[in-house]
Amino acid sequence: MLFYYLFLGPAFADLIQAGQDIQSAIDSAQAGDIIAVGPGTYRSIIIDRPLTLIGEGRPVLDATLQNPAVVVKSDGVTIEGFEIYGVGKDTTAKFEYYMENREAARGQRLDMPNSAIVVEGSGFAIKNSSIYRAQAGVYALDTEGITLQDSTLDGCDTGLFLRGGRGLNVSGCSILNCRKYGLDIEWSSDIVVKNNRIINNSNVGILLREGEWAEMDDNLISECAFGLSLWNASYNQVRRNQLGHNYYGILVTNGSSYNNITDNLLIDNSRGEIIPGFGIGLSLQENSSHNLVIGNVARGNYNGLEISKGCQFNAVYANNATENKHGIRMNENRNNLIFGNNFQDNNINAYENQSRNIWNTTLGNYYSDYQGEDENKDGIGDLPYSLPGPESSSFDRMPSIRPLNEGRLEQTEIRNLVKRYAALEPEEETGPAARLEGGVMVISSPQPSSPPQWKDSEPLDVSSSPFQEVNDF
Repeated sequence: MLFYYLFLGPAFADLIQAGQDIQSAIDSAQAGDIIAVGPGTYRSIIIDRPLTLIGEGRPVLDATLQNPAVVVKSDGVTIEGFEIYGVGKDTTAKFEYYMENREAARGQRLDMPNSAIVVEGSGFAIKNSSIYRAQAGVYALDTEGITLQDSTLDGCDTGLFLRGGRGLNVSGCSILNCRKYGLDIEWSSDIVVKNNRIINNSNVGILLREGEWAEMDDNLISECAFGLSLWNASYNQVRRNQLGHNYYGILVTNGSSYNNITDNLLIDNSRGEIIPGFGIGLSLQENSSHNLVIGNVARGNYNGLEISKGCQFNAVYANNATENKHGIRMNENRNNLIFGNNFQDNNINAYENQSRNIWNTTLGNYYSDYQGEDENKDGIGDLPYSLPGPESSSFDRMPSIRPLNEGRLEQTEIRNLVKRYAALEPEEETGPAARLEGGVMVISSPQPSSPPQWKDSEPLDVSSSPFQEVNDF
């Protein structure tokens, strides 16, 4: 087999044939060399210098118990064109391995997962390759500049685990059938995850925990329990993703703030394994504040949009929630600004539960069940839209008569509107009026002036912690 390359710079190493030793070629190579590997199946390798390995004919790298297929100990390593097989989790076998191989345990972290690739250097790239069946497909701690491009992670416990890293770029990849996480990114920053297919990962498709400055754009995420989750993660962009058939399409929780969640398609997030028909398009929970939720489409979910449990100063603007059980649900929070949205043909378009939020600026929302008139033909209903829900006292005082389709405000303008309008005092308003009727004290509260009534739908408690807080390998 002959290869011809035009390459200016480092030398191109000899082709490694099936049955030959890749490790010997690595050990004799100079920094910057390129090693071409022919078809065949090869044992574990350690790359301790900046090299490029290019597979011709999809050679296979096999891991064994506690021996990754690839250990990267140098900066500037690239792997391209390989099939890489890992080893799944087997606690009993791992214990027996170290009992029988005492020297192998010396100086090792015994809590490390069985990984296909372990990355200990920065500037690592894997391209046009496939990783199968590992407990962790790619495992990296405290590294910078990892690239996954046009590759597949299939059937792993966790496809990629990165903790304490910076500069991760995942693009054009398929991340499939992982039993815990597709991508688990923790305590990391400067992340780009774009144009990937993330499907049928049992727990979370993409988890960004304690991270910031991520861009997660144009991904297809489907058939996960939680499609994309930000957990105490701030200053991130989540844009133009398509999320369907998850329990939660997008979950923003545990104090995740200052994120922009824009132009995502949240369709049919409704599954029946736990609660028949339950699924949420976009959920902000647990003191997640100062987020912008703009231009998203939520259709066919149980709750299209929801904000719950102590979230404040979020702006929900220019979204379309249609044909959901509930268009938008607000639970136990205040000082969020909801305006310029279309809530159309949902069983219940919009409601509050023990909340106090602001539902209009000079622009309100469109509700398909609004029954008021527009006598002066200015496009704004003459009567406010009263938000149904237990202990709700909020009104949209500028409800639109017809669906809204105006040009978008800039993000700075929206944040200024939040500061201007979402400024309720910390104290709750005076309680409902009480009156004495026939010797009985009756406490009343205002009834919604627009249908539907709250009695038509029971509240659903989704406040429990959504998934395990630690990726326990």
